[in-house]
Amino acid sequence: MKQRMCPICEAGQLHTHAEWIDVEHLGQQDRIESHYSECDACGSEQAGAAEARFNKRAMVSFKKQVQGLLTGKQVRDLRKDWGLSQDEAAKVFGGGPVAFSKYEADDVMQSDAMDKLLRMADELPTVLDKLMANSGVHSKRVVQWDNVTVVNLATYRAQAKTVVITSHSTGYEARYGS
Repeated sequence: MKQRMCPICEAGQLHTHAEWIDVEHLGQQDRIESHYSECDACGSEQAGAAEARFNKRAMVSFKKQVQGLLTGKQVRDLRKDWGLSQDEAAKVFGGGPVAFSKYEADDVMQSDAMDKLLRMADELPTVLDKLMANSGVHSKRVVQWDNVTVVNLATYRAQAKTVVITSHSTGYEARYGS
């Protein structure tokens, strides 16, 4: 590994260190790993670009956890399950051309609205299909419908609180009611 010279004293070499630090967000506390470099000559501690990026991502990840948002890994897993590239996901859900790269890397927190939309698309595949159709993104998923039943909901309102409308081979069911 290439040694980095200390930009402060210009005499010593920087050595990477990590330590666990206490953090707090919205009243919740935890410990996250923090990276920094220390000069072997002057003893100064500093975070370079890579270390600062790592530290920021660790803090954003903690904040997502506290706020109940999907983690970067969960967002990436959903996108991959849907067969979408990051660019396609941005076209389908919005947020800008590099939004999903930033969400997945924990560079930024997705909004509450974006988080809810992603969860809705995961829970109701027809929502995802509609969003993809509206954005002109074609699905790479193969969904075969086993059974489609047309139901007059007015007849069922008095009989049941929840009505199962349809199901398909992936195990999803569309349920309406409370």
